[in-house]
Amino acid sequence: MRTLVFIPAWNEEDAVAEVIRDVRRHLPEADVLVVDDGSADATVARAREVGATVASLPFNQGLGAALQTGYLYALREGYDFCAHLDADGQHPAGEVSRLLDEVVAGRADLVIGSRYRDPEAADAESDDYKPTISRRIGSGVFRFFLTLATRQRFTDTTSGMRAANRRVMALFSENYSPDFAEIESLQLAVRQGLRVEEVPVRMLERAGGASFLTPLRSAFFIFKGLIVLMVGQFRPRQAEVER
Repeated sequence: MRTLVFIPAWNEEDAVAEVIRDVRRHLPEADVLVVDDGSADATVARAREVGATVASLPFNQGLGAALQTGYLYALREGYDFCAHLDADGQHPAGEVSRLLDEVVAGRADLVIGSRYRDPEAADAESDDYKPTISRRIGSGVFRFFLTLATRQRFTDTTSGMRAANRRVMALFSENYSPDFAEIESLQLAVRQGLRVEEVPVRMLERAGGASFLTPLRSAFFIFKGLIVLMVGQFRPRQAEVER
């Protein structure tokens, strides 16, 4: 069985090489793809220096487009399973391996790494990720409305650490929002009858770069995300995705 780990990256020259090395240490059997979302720095060069395959988008198109590119590549190249993680060093590859184990075992089609499922463990290490107040508020709002919309409990709706099988690849390669991709993709997957599960994971602080989310952008992100969820509830279901 073939596995692809893909890493969406935008101006992550400081961290991307070590992220790739970490994937190779914990998932030596997996192929690694970096989806460069129009970076203006040395992200592509750093990724190629450590042997990763790179797919470069012609200009910055946003996280959703980068993720859809990864799913489409995995589907077309015949991979059985795929996973993705952020390029900023927040996602330990050892945790990604645990998500893939759940998918390979057939316990879910899509597995989300949740930093909120076990809050006591999240404070056990000094370098663990500690979300800002605005992120906690946003996560709480999305958690409530997505759980309401899907009738399935979610704790980390914006997690960028995920693993999936070919049913998910087929769905997301055709349907993936350029905005609020993490939230809308969960809603879409549940409405299509896919098995979606969460696994508690450790996440770290960023190893490089800076988040684009300011308090003002976070407020706008929350407002627009709720509109996306509302619209998603009225979209017709598509034909059943083949297992």
